[in-house]
Amino acid sequence: MDNVAATSRMVRLYIATGFLYFVAGTVLLALNLSNLVAVDRDPIFVLLLYGFVTQLIFGVSYIFVPGVARHSGADYRTIIAEYIFLNTGVIAFEAVALTGQKEVAVAALGLAALIAAVILHAANIWRTILGSGKGTNAT
Repeated sequence: MDNVAATSRMVRLYIATGFLYFVAGTVLLALNLSNLVAVDRDPIFVLLLYGFVTQLIFGVSYIFVPGVARHSGADYRTIIAEYIFLNTGVIAFEAVALTGQKEVAVAALGLAALIAAVILHAANIWRTILGSGKGTNAT
């Protein structure tokens, strides 16, 4: 599978995962607002912001930026790594928040994973905008 087809698979995975987080966050918010589940709003915020919004931004940016730049400089391996880091961060925060434990090490791991995902994504997008790195022309 070439880099473009592989990236297209990852875009679909980002969007599908984002909508799973959106549904989970919406259900959790509805349960919280109806007082059926007593949960702090932080895990809901993480699900909706990082789980849904960030997943969509990451996925959609791999569609639009190469089209505008007329070049795909993103590296498929780093796209996979950022997907893993982003989801590790979201899941780590959810695990800490939903269990009610104050596990600082897990929360720190989650934060580090989110930061790594954002840095990798920024590097991939920057490389695409500059037109450097391995990739294929979109002309």
